[in-house]
Amino acid sequence: MSEDSVTALVLARGGSVSIPKKNICHLGGEPLLTRCIRELKSAKCFSNIWVSTDDQSIAQVALSAGAQVHWRANFTATNEASSLCAVQEFLQQQKQCCVGTLCLVQCTSPFLEASYIRQGIKKIFDGIADSVFTVTRSHSLRWSEIDDYITPLNFCPSNRPSRQSWQGELCENGMFYMTSADAIVKTGLLQSGRCSAVIVDPEDSLDIDTPLDLFQAELILMARHMLSGLPPGAQCEKLKELCSVMAERAEGSGWEDSPNSEERTPDYHKLLEYGLNEKVSLKLDQIYQQGKLRHEDLDERALDALKEFPVDGALSVLKQVLDSNLEHVSNKSAYLCGVMKTYRQRKQYNDGNGSGSFNPCGSGPNEEKLRAILDRTGYTLDVTTGQRKYGGPPPNWDGPPPGPGCEVFCGKIPKELYEDELIPLFEKCGDVWDLRLMMDPLTGQNRGYAFVTFTSRSGADQAVATLDNYNIRENVALKVNVSIPNLRLFVGNIPKSKSKDEIQEEFANRTAGLVEVIIYSSPDDKKKNRGFCFLEYESHKAASLAKRRLSSGRLKVWGCEIIVDWADPQEEPDDDTMSKVKVLYVRNLTQATTEDMIKETFEQFGTVERVKKIKDYAFVHYDERDAAVKAMTSLQNSDLGGANMEISLAKPPSDKKKKEEILLKREKRLMQMLTQRGMPVPPAMMRSGGGMGGRGGRGGGGRGGGDYDYDYDYYGYGDYPGGYRDPYYEDYFRIDDFYYPPEYSHGGPPPPMGGPRYKPMPRSASWREALGAEGRSYTHNSIITNNPRTLGSPREGVVKPAVSLTGAHNLSHSNHCHPHTTGAAKIH
Repeated sequence: MSEDSVTALVLARGGSVSIPKKNICHLGGEPLLTRCIRELKSAKCFSNIWVSTDDQSIAQVALSAGAQVHWRANFTATNEASSLCAVQEFLQQQKQCCVGTLCLVQCTSPFLEASYIRQGIKKIFDGIADSVFTVTRSHSLRWSEIDDYITPLNFCPSNRPSRQSWQGELCENGMFYMTSADAIVKTGLLQSGRCSAVIVDPEDSLDIDTPLDLFQAELILMARHMLSGLPPGAQCEKLKELCSVMAERAEGSGWEDSPNSEERTPDYHKLLEYGLNEKVSLKLDQIYQQGKLRHEDLDERALDALKEFPVDGALSVLKQVLDSNLEHVSNKSAYLCGVMKTYRQRKQYNDGNGSGSFNPCGSGPNEEKLRAILDRTGYTLDVTTGQRKYGGPPPNWDGPPPGPGCEVFCGKIPKELYEDELIPLFEKCGDVWDLRLMMDPLTGQNRGYAFVTFTSRSGADQAVATLDNYNIRENVALKVNVSIPNLRLFVGNIPKSKSKDEIQEEFANRTAGLVEVIIYSSPDDKKKNRGFCFLEYESHKAASLAKRRLSSGRLKVWGCEIIVDWADPQEEPDDDTMSKVKVLYVRNLTQATTEDMIKETFEQFGTVERVKKIKDYAFVHYDERDAAVKAMTSLQNSDLGGANMEISLAKPPSDKKKKEEILLKREKRLMQMLTQRGMPVPPAMMRSGGGMGGRGGRGGGGRGGGDYDYDYDYYGYGDYPGGYRDPYYEDYFRIDDFYYPPEYSHGGPPPPMGGPRYKPMPRSASWREALGAEGRSYTHNSIITNNPRTLGSPREGVVKPAVSLTGAHNLSHSNHCHPHTTGAAKIH
């Protein structure tokens, strides 16, 4: 038998007679059950801690304290049922737990200590005893009653023992019992074989069965707190003071001055000392008493946020927390801050009214079904205001996280649907690593989509094959597709003089999880970068947090206000599509290299229909694929105009409609970033008649028409499937700490709709100065317009600059990434 097989079991039924639900009565500001579970965990002896109950409120306290819940059968929860009966029913129903040694614990023994538990465990595993239980040494002289007479039991009246000369007797006190599960099953006893005892100090041996017992325990706790560290003489004086205060209050002179003081916990005074409003402190203390929160659950950041919150709002927020199901909320500080943030957002959207019926956890799943799933799988469920996360990693997983291609995006989920229905559905496709159901904090309902990660690609493929267009409800079909995480950020407006190593060092110091930096030098000057780079991170989470930090507006890199956005991940065309490509993509061309030079070089391998050069890259169109492949093989890395060419087959152009959607989202993010930094939106971002050609247009607009057969500016860059491009997906990784100080947060919240007000820039300031552009270009084909009212009259001799996301470069990046230019107006 190993110590890993030791299981703790706490019996806590809801139908106690003397004190209703006495197992969760408050002592010292927390439920008795919570105190018990904390000591069991601190003993560090148990592989599992179970609470056997028939009551929902007791179960919630148990789960909040970190224990597992066993829903006991009704026949074991009656007043006549014995503890042994409840233990036997537990062992029968929880056979899969493989219980070796069982420790039955009574949570109504409030002064249980981890040291007592460790003594008992040691006796068992050292082979000293088969059964161990707690006792208290007693020097009581006991008599037995027979009819109308009594006779001595443990002493002789003619030789009465003195306390000093007599060791007394050991009296069972019920704090805990330890023995093997096999022994209980075979003998039907909690004490069998060789028995030994752990002797509990008399002052720790108190069993709460009546209200007076509870009051006595509270006095003992109070006295211990007051007397801690005092010498014996001072302890006596302190106790006299305490007795005097109690006597005055008993006569009615003190209770009226402090209403409800008998219901307050010691933590109430801590809240007042911290600076919280009295009403807010009282409300929070009530939550403590009900077991929804403990004072230890809230860190300084949460308390600071609550202290700075308006009193009425704070009371409303705490009421929402009190009404919420926090059973699966692990980080209660972040959760509380998330509720405060949501309250403020609702107040903005509802004309100053942040109240109303609202549950940040929503109506929730079927708790019985969900509990059965968690018990069966051993997975955890963590709930925040932004998501509900099941699993990740699974129990006993010791390998790396699943790689690309193992995750699917599930959309069109009904708002009232939760994990209790989704998990069994996706489990049929393979082993689930985690499931993340995205939540809307404003409504408490799910957002209609989730992400499911499998332990292998086969599970994700099976999910797409079987669940895409699956009817989850009548006339409601799910949309399921493989989701590829975006690991790469585009960063613009960096000094062109910085090397790759300098960029790597700078951003590694400012963000976590940076794996690689990708830069492109100019063919005409290899020592310079082009004013932008790509940062690749180890995970989407690391990239998302880095994006928040870098785009917060609080950081400057080498004195520049950088532009940060997602690089556009690429959907690789299938082999069949690429087998038909007759166009070559040629990069690393010098400025002096002309289209004629390129055509002359490439037409020696076959007929070249046309050449299109854009800055330092070009597209070469052949009439035959074989000629294109031969040219790519023969000319790879060969010199043209003083630089070595890099050649690959060009990817087919992406769907224009999807491309425009990406550009619109990108523009929206930049506008949000600029307004968040308190900057005015550049005139060029005020969309006009040009842009992308309008509905039904061919996309001329700012590009001035051109070659419609091939979208050169975006050739080889497709849309991004899987839902990651949606801005609200970032909520998955967002720490709900809007009110935390900057050093704890990852960027501020999005501005209110319409953006914050701003002051006009002085006439002497330029857009370049506003963005710290250092003379670089910032253009975007979707927002440039030739409207003279926007750009300025030609006769003025000035063209007002346009500012956009791309920093004169496409945000996309792949193995054949090329910069993006439009030929539109630029900042100089």
